[in-house]
Amino acid sequence: MEELIIRSKFRAISSFAIKARGEFYIIGNLIDGEVQPGWFANILLNSSLSFALRIKQVEIVEMAGDTTEYLLLTIDDNDDNFFSPLLSVNIGSELIYITPQGEEWTNEQ
Repeated sequence: MEELIIRSKFRAISSFAIKARGEFYIIGNLIDGEVQPGWFANILLNSSLSFALRIKQVEIVEMAGDTTEYLLLTIDDNDDNFFSPLLSVNIGSELIYITPQGEEWTNEQ
């Protein structure tokens, strides 16, 4: 297996899905480095559960009453079964490693 090159660290704040669009979103702060569409968000939830999600889009967002600019990572998948596992793990407060390469996670894994 090829060694992953970490390009940045991203601190997740929260995550959500818009099923009608077939998209999953992770909002947070870039700690260092850079992130680009097509790269992977590598999420390690515990010693036995980790996965990589291909980033479709990166946007800067602001929240009402907050002057901080956050990044919104968009992950898309048209499989309805994709969202349930992602929503059930409640991605928030995790440190996410961003890499230009990776093996995309699917619900079948």
